[in-house]
Amino acid sequence: MNYDALVEYITSTPLTWLIFTLGSYKLGIIIYEKANKHTLLQPIVIAYILIMSAVLITGTSYKEYFKSVEIIHFFLGPATVALALPLYKNLKYIKSLFFPIVITLFVAGTFSVFIALILLWSLDASLSTMLSMTTKSITAPIAIITSEQIGAIPSLAVGFVIITGIIGALFGSLVFKVMKIKHDTSKGFALGLISHGIGTARAVEMGEKTAAFGALAMGLCGIFTAILLPIVIGFLN
Repeated sequence: MNYDALVEYITSTPLTWLIFTLGSYKLGIIIYEKANKHTLLQPIVIAYILIMSAVLITGTSYKEYFKSVEIIHFFLGPATVALALPLYKNLKYIKSLFFPIVITLFVAGTFSVFIALILLWSLDASLSTMLSMTTKSITAPIAIITSEQIGAIPSLAVGFVIITGIIGALFGSLVFKVMKIKHDTSKGFALGLISHGIGTARAVEMGEKTAAFGALAMGLCGIFTAILLPIVIGFLN
């Protein structure tokens, strides 16, 4: 059997990567539930490891892979809109915290970008890499558009987005425990603000109020960053 020809045929079929991606996430859910929802075994982590391994082994480029699973990217929008339900149910409570939310968004959103730039600058990273890192805490669809506007590398920006989301989902609960943070609103807003969709998915597991503030933070941080970054980069140029 011509192994190379078989691999090329399988990897060149778009449906293969779509099925593999969905299957990897489903397997991640099964493992996560079997492990009593252990923090380190988040479904997205399992799926990410499986998909990255398959992509590297087969030598498939990110562009080829993304094209095969583009329909999943398309449905990210409707899936994000679905988070409006817990938001609506907690709308009155959210209104009562309007000023703390705005202040937290501005301070934490700015600090998140600033600390990332300082870290990469200290490691002598290239300008394009630094710009790509600035979108790390916003959801992938917005990160792709914003990175193109500011001259960053979209594929690298998405990579930073995924890594940031996974780290937040993995260690968020631990940080809350160490810092003795008990309020659902604080937990949800922090997860959504720093770890976007992946963090919000984790917040959904913690409760409806946590999910509501996670979704709120994810949306506001995406808008805040998408508007602010191009203005700041344009001003500096």
